[in-house]
Amino acid sequence: MNKDNNNLFSIILASTVHDMKNSLGMMLDALNSILAELPVSQQGPGNTQYGIVQYESSRVNNSLMQLLALYKIENNQLPFNPSYHHLYDFIEEQILEHSPLLDAKGFSYKIDIDESLEVVFDEALLAMVISNIIGNAIRYAHSEILLTAEIDDGVTINICDDGPGYPAQMIELSGNYIQGINQSTGSTGLGLFFAQKIAIMHRHGNKTGHVELANGGPLGGGVFKITLP
Repeated sequence: MNKDNNNLFSIILASTVHDMKNSLGMMLDALNSILAELPVSQQGPGNTQYGIVQYESSRVNNSLMQLLALYKIENNQLPFNPSYHHLYDFIEEQILEHSPLLDAKGFSYKIDIDESLEVVFDEALLAMVISNIIGNAIRYAHSEILLTAEIDDGVTINICDDGPGYPAQMIELSGNYIQGINQSTGSTGLGLFFAQKIAIMHRHGNKTGHVELANGGPLGGGVFKITLP
């Protein structure tokens, strides 16, 4: 396939992803309206199905948004608008978006972040990263999620869970997350690859952001870390 055909295919792919994202967004809005009208007795820990449907729909939508953003990154078209944000409020907003699934599965969560802490980042881009990682944490955790922040050489946001942890081979990829594609398991590596791309876009002087995976942590499961300089 020559260069012109490659460019045409990329444009068609991006346009299709954008159209799919819009359609799925409309479906999510309709689903949320239906869920809001349900009797209280049909919501909460007693009924996991609604929360799962909502989560999986949001997960697909998030993946499409990441694909579109990656296309724009490769073509130098992705807007990057960093500004100061209260980190606690931002993190709380991301996890509250997952409240239907958290409630349905009876999960608890805690945000251990200084409410006065302000950090410079692109809100829209980091929201896609954090929302995706929180969703994955809920997917694999047993019952608990913890979100913390450390201030050292920048600010590191930690998303911890009490699940089985990350596979050793995934931790060993150390930033080369696109190599995590595994057709037999359905793992695309997209979320981590996208997270690394967005982290690198955040720069301060000669320092760039980065992503790291670990096991153990305060809850004994997986720990996702994204550092912003």
